[in-house]
Order: sequence, then C-alpha cells, then structure tokens
Amino acid sequence: MSTALTRGVHHLALVTEDMRRTAEFYVDVLGMPLVHAMRVPPGLGTGPGNRGNPPYEEVRHWFFDMGGDSLLAFFELPPGAEPRSHRNAIGGMQHVAFTVSPDRFAELQRRLDAAGVACTPPIAQLPGMLGVYFLDPNGIRLEMACQPADGPAPRVVGGVRQAKVEARAALAELAGGDCAWLERMLAGFAD
Repeated sequence: MSTALTRGVHHLALVTEDMRRTAEFYVDVLGMPLVHAMRVPPGLGTGPGNRGNPPYEEVRHWFFDMGGDSLLAFFELPPGAEPRSHRNAIGGMQHVAFTVSPDRFAELQRRLDAAGVACTPPIAQLPGMLGVYFLDPNGIRLEMACQPADGPAPRVVGGVRQAKVEARAALAELAGGDCAWLERMLAGFAD
C-alpha cells in the first residue's frame, strides 16, 4: 500500500464578494476562528509578479482555522466582478466536507438551526459515515462528515479505504486492458 507524498490540506482558497458576511458565518456559526487577515500586496494581482492570486489588486485574503492543522481561506473579489459558478461545472468544486466528531456534529447541527441555515437531515453515505449538507452565504455547498463509531478521533482515510478486490472492477472499467496502469492505481488500496 502506498503512502501519500503530501501531509494533507494546507489551505483551501475560495471566493467571496462579502468578507464580513463570510467571516460571521465561518466564525459565529461554524466555529472556525479567523487566524489571519490581510490584503494581497500591490502588484501581485496582475503582471509578472502574480503568484496565482486573483487578477485584482489589494483584495482581502483571510484565513480560518478549520481544524486538523488546516486552513480555509477566502479571497474577497469586487461585487459583481465575476460570474457565479455552479457546483457541477467541470473544474468547479462540488462541495467541501469537514470532518467532525459525533459531539461536534450535534453541536454544529444546533448552531446551523439557530442561525436559520437550511440543511439536509443526516444522510448515510460511505460505510459508517453520516453527512449533513448546507450552503454558506456565498452559495458554496458544505458538508459535515461524521463517522460516529470512531468517536472523537475519526480515521478519515482508514474509514473509506477499500480492499483491492472491492475496487478492481471499478478501476478496470478505465484501464482499457492496461494492466500496469491498473496495478499502479490499486497501490493505495488495502490488501
């Protein structure tokens, strides 16, 4: 079984056109502390010094602690400057799922309800996982993912890792007879 070369998510950068409303939602409703608030320095939004920032100068770029030593970041673009995307667009983001313990799962459901945020009832999904879906103020679809049997320390990868025999048929559909490709893709699955 292979091991990922990366340690996890450093930050996930999303877009808003209303940082105040976004900050209130993530801090007050989801309980993610704001840990860094800055503006992108002049000259980095356009031209040769652009580091992948939006093509706008001096926009707000704030970071929230989403737990697990990972950050959620938002760039604030000028209102109406860009079209709204939809979650099923190719290259778009379908949703973000946050790992939560059973206690936090119940607490977050209460907080969403108290804030008047519509959400789905808990939906059984992957083996042993429940999910609740809702939208943030920007229309970004979010999920709270809970593995109740794991208690306060969910094992995310271990909770979903399939055995090679379970995954082989699904991967073989794309292998097109390329056995080397199939075996390379199966390396991360359990024996």
